Amino acid sequence: MAALGSPLSDFRENPGTQSGRAIRAVAIGLAPLLALYAMYTFLRWTVVGRAASIGDQNADRVMRAQSTIGLDRELWIQQHVTGHSFLVWLFNHYYVFGFFPVLVLSAFVAGLRNPGAFNFWRKAFAVSLGLALVGFMLFPLTPPRLLGASHGYVDTLLVYGPQYYGDEAGSSLFNGYGSIPSIVNEQAAMPSMHVGWSAIAALLILAAFPGRRWLAPLLLIHVFMMQLAVIATGNHFVVDGLVGLLVVATAALLVRWATSRDVPGKIGRSLEYRPAGD
Repeated sequence: MAALGSPLSDFRENPGTQSGRAIRAVAIGLAPLLALYAMYTFLRWTVVGRAASIGDQNADRVMRAQSTIGLDRELWIQQHVTGHSFLVWLFNHYYVFGFFPVLVLSAFVAGLRNPGAFNFWRKAFAVSLGLALVGFMLFPLTPPRLLGASHGYVDTLLVYGPQYYGDEAGSSLFNGYGSIPSIVNEQAAMPSMHVGWSAIAALLILAAFPGRRWLAPLLLIHVFMMQLAVIATGNHFVVDGLVGLLVVATAALLVRWATSRDVPGKIGRSLEYRPAGD
């Protein structure tokens, strides 16, 4: 007698349902990182009092050290950029829109296409965030744009827009456009996580599309462009971006070591991202 219907073992979930579940799973995986980033922004602000008092002194130390080893190229770069309105527009917008939106988008794509890589860099991001906070507390650093007119730097975001950190009155997205106190610590230039986390974004895209070797040079250009953008806008010294990359590399090594040693065990497994259906 012919079977009246397909057995339950032959049931297959609708592809649209599977896709929806995968998207929800990635969104859930990203949610703790967004919460961590919000906490990171707040904690940077909590040390702003101490930072303001010694940030300029540390900036003098950085400039002297960079001059000794030939890395003091910030003013030269910014002067060449500000001489061309298109370059000012390009680097200002790259600084703003090439950072967090690209990071979130690359994480989302990697979460869908390569959950293992997403999980690894998700942990590395969290560790690098903690390392960066330690850096901000131990070495507050005033960015070039806030050193005063005598140094010759221009706050290109303030002067030409978009006014990411606020207008002349300090009104910005970070303080509800003047409705609440600002939570921006502007003496947190070391390390530059704009550069460090741009490297994570690049590595996530590489992991999401492992067979596309032509992507590698484009993604290297992305990180290099962000390094130029943080300098051209007056937000960082050259060394800040290099330290940001070092922080990310250190975080990745720590995560790899912890994974190989099963550290921290149950806590690490509780943070594990699992794609839909696993």
